[in-house]
Amino acid sequence: MQIYLAADHAGFALKDRLKAHLIKQGHKIVDLTPVFKDGDDYPLVAKKLTTDNKGRLGRLGRSGRGLLLCGSGIGVCIAANRVKGIRAAVGHTPEEVKLAREHDDINVLCLSGWNHKDKVKAIKMVNVFLKTKRSPASRHVRRVKQLG
Repeated sequence: MQIYLAADHAGFALKDRLKAHLIKQGHKIVDLTPVFKDGDDYPLVAKKLTTDNKGRLGRLGRSGRGLLLCGSGIGVCIAANRVKGIRAAVGHTPEEVKLAREHDDINVLCLSGWNHKDKVKAIKMVNVFLKTKRSPASRHVRRVKQLG
């Protein structure tokens, strides 16, 4: 699977650890922030991952997956969700991530570089994000369509 990654300065170390894990798993990685830059602004990092050069749903298309990382995970999540077609959520636990994939069909997982120092937990959440399919239940499909 092709996975897009982007992080600001506060999420950069976790992004690199997750990137190494994903490469070992055989995923094709597109790292949109390959170089550490102190002071990278999270809205611009999220924009790199979510939009084309005209501000429309870009790199992810309709079926891609992305990982966004910043200090709290919240800033990149807010920025990503401003783009039509993006359904981003902050992951706190593998169970939350599973439900977000099944019920909300998230295509971007946002993680905290400050709160996920435990690489094992972060890897579990990413694995759940990539392996879980959206629920075919009509109520979930209907609700996601209502998001626009």
